Amino acid sequence: MGNLKPKLLAAVAFALLASPAARAAAPVGPVVAHTPVTSAAPGGFVKVMAKVTDDVKVFPQVFFRYDPAGQYEKALDMKPVKGEPHVYGANIPTRGAVVEYYVEAYDEQGNGPGRVGSPEAPIHVTVGKEEPRASSQPAPAPAVASPAQPSPWNPGAQAPSTSTRRTPATSETGRAPTRLWTWAVGGAGVGLLTGGLVAGLAAKTASSAYDDRVKDPQNNPVTLQSQYDAAKGLGTKATILTIAGVALLAGGVALYFLEPGLNGSEPRGGGSGVSVAAAPVEGGGAVAVAGRF
Repeated sequence: MGNLKPKLLAAVAFALLASPAARAAAPVGPVVAHTPVTSAAPGGFVKVMAKVTDDVKVFPQVFFRYDPAGQYEKALDMKPVKGEPHVYGANIPTRGAVVEYYVEAYDEQGNGPGRVGSPEAPIHVTVGKEEPRASSQPAPAPAVASPAQPSPWNPGAQAPSTSTRRTPATSETGRAPTRLWTWAVGGAGVGLLTGGLVAGLAAKTASSAYDDRVKDPQNNPVTLQSQYDAAKGLGTKATILTIAGVALLAGGVALYFLEPGLNGSEPRGGGSGVSVAAAPVEGGGAVAVAGRF
């Protein structure tokens, strides 16, 4: 029993010393994980990303070519991707219609290669492959069933209605009548009333000046008569303008109730009627408006 213990300790020490050597003697290459790229846009890049894991430092590369029957171009070193452990990337510039590539990695001890794809069976990328496009033609409108027609086999069917709906008449510009004559006649009446007011004020001024001259005993009868005639003429004009303005203004008010309004609405009051009469009287004029509203 005393001789067995030293032998056991020697065996354990030998196993501990031999284990690292055994591990170093067993080569383990980098493990490469990569999702193949199958299409790329013209004038862009084939973005190759791969996860490469190992116990020691690794050196991944991507080998590529543009001619499936040609030679591979100079390999691109894959660089670590910031913020993503063990992930490396490289961009292959596109050229032509096809790119073929494979990923290969060795570690610092020369173990490998770890690969996705191979020189004999690379990953095939189609450049300029178009995605399916939706048709630009509008979808056909659903068929609308026509109303059933009466027939000997279906006597209860109703024939389509032929009634039409009337719409208000509009002008050539697409707008309904807007009481054009109402505003035209009313506006003219306001203008004439303004003229009558101005003429009346001028007649009053001329009459005051005439009265002042009458009081002067040295007046010339000829010029005094002329001044009187001028003042009287202004008064007559004021009267005529005032009567005409009142008449037109009253006519505009009547048209407001008789003429179709906005959107072709009917005149107010249905069958209402209005009559206007104007006549000069001593010292002015008179206007009479009668009607049913």
